Parts: sequence; C-alpha cells; structure tokens
Amino acid sequence: MPAQPSPAPALPPRRKQEDRTREAKEKLLSATIDVFMRSGYSGLTTKEVARTAGLSNGALMHHYANKAELVVAATAAIYDEAIVRGQRVARSAEAGRKPIEGFIADCLSVYFDWPFIAALEAIVAARTDPELMARILPVMDHYRQSTNALWLDVFRDAGLTPKEARLVLNLTLNMIRGMAVNRMWQQDESHYRAYLKDWVKLVHERYPALAAKEG
Repeated sequence: MPAQPSPAPALPPRRKQEDRTREAKEKLLSATIDVFMRSGYSGLTTKEVARTAGLSNGALMHHYANKAELVVAATAAIYDEAIVRGQRVARSAEAGRKPIEGFIADCLSVYFDWPFIAALEAIVAARTDPELMARILPVMDHYRQSTNALWLDVFRDAGLTPKEARLVLNLTLNMIRGMAVNRMWQQDESHYRAYLKDWVKLVHERYPALAAKEG
C-alpha cells in the first residue's frame, strides 16, 4: 500500500479584528505616555508616537484622528489604572487598620509617580486650549469622584462623620498635590515623608477612630 500523505499542519487561528484593534490601541497609548514623559506635550507628535509604538502613522490615524484624541485617550488610560490601584489599596486589610496611611499611600502612587506628571502635561496644555480642556475635564472628574467615593467610605467605616471624612480627605489630598508640584524642581523626599508622618500624627490626635487598630 502506498504511504498516506501526512496531514497538513493546522494553521493558527486568525486573530479577531477586535483583538488586533485592542492591541494596536494599547501600543499607541503606551507609546503616547512614553513620549509624554520624555518630551512633554509640546514635544509629542503623532509621528513620534507611531514610531515608538512600532506602527505606521496611517495605523495611528485610523484609531486616533489627531494629537488631542491621543492625549485624551492616554490620560483616561492613566487614570483608569490609578483607579484600579486605589481600589486595591482601599480594599486591603491594611487600609482597614490604617485608613489615613492607606489614603496617603494611594495618593503618593499617583502624585509622586508618572500618572500625575503625564496628566499635568495635558492639563497645562489644556489651560489655553478650551477644546482640549472640555475633553480632559470629564476624565479628571471621573477619577477624582471615583477615588473620593472609595476613600470616603473607608473613613466613614472607620467611624468618621461624612463631614469629617471629607475634611480629612481634602486636606490630605491638597497637601500631597502641593508636594507633587514642588518636587518637580525640589526633590526633597525625606522632608516630604517627615511632613506626612507629622500629618498622620495630627490626624490621629484629632480623629482617634483613624488610629491604627490592632489585630
């Protein structure tokens, strides 16, 4: 009997169009953030983003019509990641024991790291660009409202009234924001950490419900 021919190797399944689209967008947004961090808003071009992403400029324009669309989408991606980080921290057992310390850790992960720097570039550019500001503000508002709601629940669960919870959150948040801006030209981490340590002491003295709980 003649030998039977071996069956042809199975071809790998073709990726769905939505998978290719998602992958391309992820590459472009990651590249946008990378260029943002290297060159700032003024130095960001669609050509450089496409090159960094390893895609053609035509592929970029297929997904994002212009620089403003890229910036808004990248800022949204940045703050979506920040929301996920915050949820992880706020829902941890450690945050239940030390609420104010948990909130500070969440704030530092955003304002002392690349999310704030990249978003600040967009906000500064939007200051004189009403169209860009109109697109950026909903992204920022969504992040702030989501994060505030998350931590206000933590503070209320610890025993603060709604008014007390909001006061502690806003004072802490604005202090860290100020430090974040200052550290762009004055890298003085030891002083910032010392101030925050003293702030925690003051909060604990004023609101003993937020002091660390044993067990």
